[in-house]
Amino acid sequence: MPDKQLPDMTPGAGPETTPRTMPEAPAQQPSADPWRVLIDTSVLAPEPLWLWTLALTDGIPDDLRPHLGVSRGVLHELRHALRRIDPQFTRAQADRAARLRTDSLTRIDDAPAAPPLHQPTGQPAHPSLHQPPRSHVLDPDDAHLDAAALAWGADLLVTDDVHAFAPIPTEQRGYSLLTADEFLCTLVDTHTLSVAEALPRYQHRLTRVLEETSVAASAGSPSHRLRRSRAHRFARRVVRAQRAAGDAAVSPRRAAG
Repeated sequence: MPDKQLPDMTPGAGPETTPRTMPEAPAQQPSADPWRVLIDTSVLAPEPLWLWTLALTDGIPDDLRPHLGVSRGVLHELRHALRRIDPQFTRAQADRAARLRTDSLTRIDDAPAAPPLHQPTGQPAHPSLHQPPRSHVLDPDDAHLDAAALAWGADLLVTDDVHAFAPIPTEQRGYSLLTADEFLCTLVDTHTLSVAEALPRYQHRLTRVLEETSVAASAGSPSHRLRRSRAHRFARRVVRAQRAAGDAAVSPRRAAG
């Protein structure tokens, strides 16, 4: 399996303080295998982060499209997280919303294990999910993510709980660590994606999800919902894409007038 150049992102300040420095877009050659990306509950539960991840990756060619994985630990957390985000969810709606999310990803516990691409020195190739947390895992409740990322051979762990992990080099951790905001921006930059083209895909997916869960749409524009989910940088890209699309639509009408 060819090595992939990944962003060396270490946890820093959150969006309410000093923003973390954006990683350089990792170079992914056409011959390289797609990334394996483990998605945390904090990214999968908020509708904008989940659906924008799918809308962007839909625009990536099959041979480079990242493999998006969900672990058993995230499956256990997801329904509770959904009802915490929206207390109006009935149990049936939360169950359906959780199923839609997990069905859109690869359940990594059902897939054959593969050795990690960046195996930390002295660490087992396939650690048990029940072994003591590694020293850089500051929140024991998130140790399952670290173990699952190593067991699956993940290239990236995408989580908005980055402060649960000590800031160590990627080579020591065994995978890169990105927030959802960083991951969405990195997808666009790495694969030269058009946010304007992804917007209709996002809206189409959102309409289907609302219909299947019988839930009313959240208030606000797509960019506003992203900001509520702490994806501030990517929200600005969505705003620019919408403005550019609006300007392009106005120009022909002005010419015709």
